[in-house]
Amino acid sequence: MNLPLVYPDSLFDIPGYVIAIIFFTPIVLGLFFLIRNKRFDKQWEAGIFPEKYKFNQDHLLEAYLSLAALIIQVQKTEKGQKIVFVNSYFNRYFKRSNYDFSDSLSFSFNHPVKIETVTTWLKKHISDKIERSHIIYFLVGITMIDGKVSLQDKKLLALISIQLELDLSDLERILAMYASYQENDAKTSNKTHSKSNNHVQAAIILGVTIESSKDEIKKAYRTMVKLHHPDKFQHTGPSQIKVAEEKFIQIQQAYEVLMEIHK
Repeated sequence: MNLPLVYPDSLFDIPGYVIAIIFFTPIVLGLFFLIRNKRFDKQWEAGIFPEKYKFNQDHLLEAYLSLAALIIQVQKTEKGQKIVFVNSYFNRYFKRSNYDFSDSLSFSFNHPVKIETVTTWLKKHISDKIERSHIIYFLVGITMIDGKVSLQDKKLLALISIQLELDLSDLERILAMYASYQENDAKTSNKTHSKSNNHVQAAIILGVTIESSKDEIKKAYRTMVKLHHPDKFQHTGPSQIKVAEEKFIQIQQAYEVLMEIHK
């Protein structure tokens, strides 16, 4: 026996315009997002990073990826290893992101971004220059995969640094940090020469010279610690905090290397 459907009388008291709103709102919103995404797609195809993008982990990762594609295309040596480095970087620092890495990287290779559009978006949403310098750390890491930074690489890194309103001296420090890691990892027969190079690299990281006095080194160290201390990045996302922690350790190591001279 089939029982008749019974509806509460209140359902029939709902005004027609309310029912229309409930019915059509999802359709209107769907059309809105479809049109907006189409517009963003056209901007991407023209090499324009969408200015209207909200600031979140996915869009920040997209900004990183668009710049990474430019760096990788400059020197195509070790391209596979550079892509692995980028993927591993995102897996390490952007664990909460749901971004499609492979499709986005391929798209960025085929539609190179105009640097000023992505750097403008980054400056709009990341006001702190030290936080913006994390982008340069990432890009330098890509270039150093093949063990050297070419003149073309350095020109592009300098251009991006300038567009991000960073000092070129910061770029030199970052390059020195990576060079220092390679020095430490490389097996050299001349240990004295290797030690001397470590001192030079450490001095560049702190913005001093190996002839600097103990007080000058301490002053530079305190300045760098103040700028790069992880506590300064507690308001940022987990990716920026983790990068800051690692750079803070590198600054401490550079300080210890230089203080050996004065023992």
